[in-house]
Amino acid sequence: MLLRYVDFENAKILQARAVAYINTDSSIEGNYTLRVDCTPLLNQLVYNLTKEISSPDKGYEGKSLYQSWIEKDPSPENKHLPRINKLGSGSDFEAYFQRLGIVSGRARYTKNRKVDKFSNYPVYHSTYETFELVERFYDPMFRKQLAVAQLRAALIYELANSQILPFHCLDYAGALRNYANGIYSLAKKHKAQLELHKVSFASLFSAVSNFTDEATDFHYRLSQLDKNDPIAVRSMNDQLMLLERAFIDPLGLPGRQFYRHIIFAPSSRNKYAGESFPGIYDSLFDIDSRTDQNKAWEEVKRQISIAAFTVQAAAGTLKAVM
Repeated sequence: MLLRYVDFENAKILQARAVAYINTDSSIEGNYTLRVDCTPLLNQLVYNLTKEISSPDKGYEGKSLYQSWIEKDPSPENKHLPRINKLGSGSDFEAYFQRLGIVSGRARYTKNRKVDKFSNYPVYHSTYETFELVERFYDPMFRKQLAVAQLRAALIYELANSQILPFHCLDYAGALRNYANGIYSLAKKHKAQLELHKVSFASLFSAVSNFTDEATDFHYRLSQLDKNDPIAVRSMNDQLMLLERAFIDPLGLPGRQFYRHIIFAPSSRNKYAGESFPGIYDSLFDIDSRTDQNKAWEEVKRQISIAAFTVQAAAGTLKAVM
């Protein structure tokens, strides 16, 4: 159930103890390829697990789920990896991830995005969304359902049983760099206004660089960790578990206080889609139509400062603990 309906005491317990949340609602919205939405911390784990699961797709007999996934839906940022989407909203992970900063992810089978241009599968939440629909049309042998179940179960197993939490901070660093470049490119469409109002993204890029350095150092120390030392293991696991929490702003996003994640939020224009650096994005949206241009650009600068501070604070959580 959504955490917005859970009392405050349960929220505090989850923030203190929860390792991750794996969403398990709809497992099929199409029959073309795998779809994964998750925090960058889970990327490497997802890649590794899908290499161990057999692909259910026709023509990929004897190949892995990873192989069919990367061939059918490569990442637009890196053709050598499959696409992993940002977490948006519209499902139960929303409160755990967007409000409490608990590592989250979900997996399902989906459509061919190159051909199928509809936003969701046509019978979504209709009276025709039945078991018979899946059995007769989507997945007659339930092979795709099996692959999704295997991936979800493997994720939970690894998260529950690994001595060191299988989170990869450097993937987050790479994602932050891509997101910072993306939001800066969006802002550069208003080059004259950026110069007029003295808007700079330097602090954000500096924070991302610092985060990358700390993540690199953290993983080096992790590779040297004495796994027979329970205190050292617990210390580094705590840092890994709490890293996502470091991106949470208690004040929330402007006008959307329920959403508190500074790096990810559902788009204010499409709740199901994820947006990166949502505070900056929303402050830039349709900015030329604002009556008070100076006030509008001051808000952009404020959101850049919040993002830079948050990323820098997150970098600090990865420092060596004495």
